[in-house]
Amino acid sequence: MPKPAELTTLGISAFKSIALQPALPAALLILLDRVPREMLAHFIDPAKLHYYLGTPQARNVLKIFLALGVVRLVNRWLSAAALNNWSFSTRSTWHWQSELAVVTGGCMGIGRSIVDGLVARGVQVAILDVAPLPEDLAKISTVKYWKCDITVPDEVRAAADDIRRRIGHPSILINNAGIVNSTSILDTPDEFLKKIMGVNLMSLWYTTKEFMPNMILKDKGHIITVASMASYVAVPTAAHYSATKSGALAFNEALKAEIKHIHRAAGVLTTSVHPMWVDTNLTAPFGDRIRKTQGKMLGPEDVARPVLKQIFSGKGGHVFAPAETSWISVVRGLPSWMQETLRDVAGKDSSAMYKNEH
Repeated sequence: MPKPAELTTLGISAFKSIALQPALPAALLILLDRVPREMLAHFIDPAKLHYYLGTPQARNVLKIFLALGVVRLVNRWLSAAALNNWSFSTRSTWHWQSELAVVTGGCMGIGRSIVDGLVARGVQVAILDVAPLPEDLAKISTVKYWKCDITVPDEVRAAADDIRRRIGHPSILINNAGIVNSTSILDTPDEFLKKIMGVNLMSLWYTTKEFMPNMILKDKGHIITVASMASYVAVPTAAHYSATKSGALAFNEALKAEIKHIHRAAGVLTTSVHPMWVDTNLTAPFGDRIRKTQGKMLGPEDVARPVLKQIFSGKGGHVFAPAETSWISVVRGLPSWMQETLRDVAGKDSSAMYKNEH
């Protein structure tokens, strides 16, 4: 049986795909008002159409959905333009076989799926990871690997210098590497707290400081920050993870503003990525609990696919996986009592299961 979160996502998806498509209510209104009944008779019973949809109440509902659909389309268009420095141009300066992408944590999980997609389009890839390079990736000439602890600035700097010396300046930076654990605030070891802050948050500064200057110089680049849906809704028993992913979102927003107003480099794009829980080696220890409370988990390819689509669009933006969960981003704007109610719903089951596990 689907979980409440799954049912909510399915309902929102159906509403967006049917009710909020302005073409449908517009077509029905045209059929009612503009098409002669004798012409309609070739396709549909005009009497039934007017009986069900021709009443003033039904027409008003169609007009409301038409208006909502148009507002939604305009809103999406304006949002896309705003996230790209108010550029409405579709002209692309990207030539994928000439581009170089740096991917942190590219040896497994989401990062590996992103690397596969980049390679398929001819993009050269430099992987920074502490995990060993898989044998199949080592056989691909356009993939290079640097063993690098991205929580150590000197290691990032050394790897960046070597990348620039050996294969050039990257035009794409994908800050993907991340770790997660399930511990309460009181049970979180100090060393793990330092580690997760370093991997999920502090490393964003280290890699961006190394690779963004040349992007600014050329007025061309794309920095992708893989955050989480936890950027918007704190996860019980994972305060450390939620804090780092909220920080990642804030980093992306501040980075965009600095690129625009300090560096005046409109050609340097930013994208933040917000997936729900993903089935990887990192989440395996508590994956059963997630599935029991949240439903089916995403696969790495489910996140990589929209990320790659965003990259190859040549535009910056916000990526949600699955796309239907974008509504969660409005939670912070709700009244406090509504926010707390949602947190209570999310927290009760997971906290109870956490206590049972410990």
